[in-house]
Amino acid sequence: MMRSSLIYCALVIFGGAAYADEPMTRDAVVEAAKDGIEFVGNTYVQERKTKNPDLVLIDVRTEDEYELGHIPDAIWIPRGRVEFEVAEKVRDAETEIIVYCKTGSRAALVKKALDAQGYQSVVAHEGFETWAQAGRPLENDLGVLQLIEGKTEE
Repeated sequence: MMRSSLIYCALVIFGGAAYADEPMTRDAVVEAAKDGIEFVGNTYVQERKTKNPDLVLIDVRTEDEYELGHIPDAIWIPRGRVEFEVAEKVRDAETEIIVYCKTGSRAALVKKALDAQGYQSVVAHEGFETWAQAGRPLENDLGVLQLIEGKTEE
């Protein structure tokens, strides 16, 4: 049962490429991950955070990336654990979930996996890089920070 579920997820995520004659290149993996995903932008994330206090915002980057700075109120769940932890902690299939990583590839994979698990309101953000480059607030153990004209202010 578990093996067939993993094969199914691989087929969903990579569109059947799991049985290709040659291994995919990195660019092909990124393209396959993002295929069919409509990414949401920074404004969407900010609006949903304001309108939905129950929103689950998940950062799937590495722990080091998360600790350096993340979108305020985001929780960290590493890419390799997110499907398991969400299945354990989020039992309502209609819970609104926004997933992000650095550039969208890992978030796209997580969105596809959570969709396959039955979650109905999952979106992938275009990437933390766009959030930070737009001067949006960042949170870390120092508090909430915002980059203003090339300087970091608290």
